[in-house]
Parts: sequence; C-alpha cells; structure tokens
Amino acid sequence: MATNQRHDSTDPPSSGGKVASPARSGGAGRTVALIVILSVFWFILSGRIGLQYFIFMAASIAIVLVANPERPFAGSTDRRRWGLADRLRSTVHLVRYLVWLIWNVLKANVEVAIMILHPRMPIRPQLMVFRTTHENPVSRVLVANSMTLTPGTITVDLEEDRYLVHAIHPASAGAVTGAGLQNAVGPIFGEADQPPPRVSWYSSFSHVPSNVEEGLL
Repeated sequence: MATNQRHDSTDPPSSGGKVASPARSGGAGRTVALIVILSVFWFILSGRIGLQYFIFMAASIAIVLVANPERPFAGSTDRRRWGLADRLRSTVHLVRYLVWLIWNVLKANVEVAIMILHPRMPIRPQLMVFRTTHENPVSRVLVANSMTLTPGTITVDLEEDRYLVHAIHPASAGAVTGAGLQNAVGPIFGEADQPPPRVSWYSSFSHVPSNVEEGLL
C-alpha cells in the first residue's frame, strides 16, 4: 500500500541520499517472526521430521516470503515503527484470538451438528455482505479465513474491505454481525475496536446486486 510522505527541508538527510521504504522498516524482525510462526504451524500440521520434509517446509516458506513482501504484524493505523512492547502486546492478542477461535469453532461444530441432525433441519442459507474498518490487509484476510474455518460460514469473496459470506443460518454468523470476530483479530495488528457492521442479507447469488456499496454506506 503506497503512502505519501512529506519531507521538510529541516530533516537530516539519510545516508547516501536514500529514503528507507516504509514497507521494509523493521522488516527483518517481522520476517524472522513470520518464519518461526510458519515453521511451527508446518510441524504441527505435518507431524513429521526428516530432511525431505525440512526441504519442503523451507521451499514453502520461501515462496510465502517472496509472495508477501509486506510483512504482517505491523501496525496500520499507527505508522511509527513498532517497538518491543508493541510486539509483545500483539503476541498476547494473537494468543487470545487463537483461544477465541478454537472455542468458537468447537461451539459452531455443535450448533451445525444439531441443525443437521434435527428432524426438521432448521437451516436457512443466506448470503451476507458487510464491510470492515480494518486497514491492514492481513487483518482483513485473517477475518475472512476465520469465517471459513468456523463451521456454518464460508467467505465467498473479499474485495478491499467488503466481504461476501455464505451462512447456513443467519444465527451462525453471530460472531461477525456482533463484531466479535473483527475485534478479536484487530488488536493483533493495532486496529481499533469497531461497532457491529451494517449487514445486507440476500437469499441467493442472483439477488446480490453487482454494486452493493450503496446499501452499505
């Protein structure tokens, strides 16, 4: 994401007359953190240790790093460089989010199972469209992926800050309509809490207008 920077004549010149790129500011620390997190997840999901698995892991992580030059865990609402206290605070919020996600996934599993096993199958599939105030693109993607991981909802499309989500029943999207999910993810990236979003519901894809911005503003 490009940002406009103002340089006054009184600012001291940088070495070699070059200005550090905002995307690379503090990038080394975030790169190391991302490598560690991806490695841990790799070992948890694979459960295997060996040279061939290590090579696959290293290649996969390298592809992720090359494809994502802007590292996550950097504040988007505050452009200053994050210090140790900010990173520790972000880590605490990450742990809280994981606990929140695990609990909601377990709860949603039970709720969906009850709906399916109920003799009348009280399901009412709906498409919902809403916006988020998150500025960090990684935060937006994490919200989208969290909805897909939670039984009963799946993210169909994410464009900028607009989400299109399919829900097996409007009640299964309560974490989103109440902004619980958004406010669990946001603090990880320094995002402020947001109120419940304005949600538009549609019964099928044919009813979703091609331009839904007017109904969301």
